[in-house]
Amino acid sequence: MNRAWKAFSLKVALWLGAALAVHFLATVFLGGPPPYVVPGILILGALRVALLDRTALPVGDGKLLKRGVALMMITFAAWLVSNPGGDSKIPWITYSDEALAAARAGGRSVMIDFTSRNCPPCLDMKRKVFSQSRVAQAAEEFLPLQADLTDDSPASQALAARFHIEAFPTIVFIGPDGKERRNLRLVGYEDALRFRQRLEAAR
Repeated sequence: MNRAWKAFSLKVALWLGAALAVHFLATVFLGGPPPYVVPGILILGALRVALLDRTALPVGDGKLLKRGVALMMITFAAWLVSNPGGDSKIPWITYSDEALAAARAGGRSVMIDFTSRNCPPCLDMKRKVFSQSRVAQAAEEFLPLQADLTDDSPASQALAARFHIEAFPTIVFIGPDGKERRNLRLVGYEDALRFRQRLEAAR
């Protein structure tokens, strides 16, 4: 009986360990795992436990227990999908012409995030990219300005026209000379590793 419990516990632990290992390695080498990899591992493990496991456990071969464990794994996977990251670690400052002018006068590079509250990729950038410590470290040399253009007011429209913003998010890099590094402009979502490389190229 104890041997069966140990065997079942080990199988569950291996699936959980695999998910944690992938998350750790992807965070170290890629700046964060792709959105559905870790939840996918957990769901595969849940299906294996609920439908294919043949470990003989007490009370109906442990079917109820196995289904309960599988349900917990699926619930955790669903939580990961709906909560893929944390808050931004970049200390964004609300965009203003004065802040941009001050950065140029001080010879500092600027990063401007043109965003909208109605933009799913913008939220993904906040949760999955700006929440990464290594991304925040790479951004320390920039003055990080954020322009929320959700309201579509005349001022927002004028700012969007000035910087030729056609989609969200758009991230613009401006050098100490006040000129945009057009080849480094980002439109849309980009994973943490590639965005960090973009930041390093924009320094």
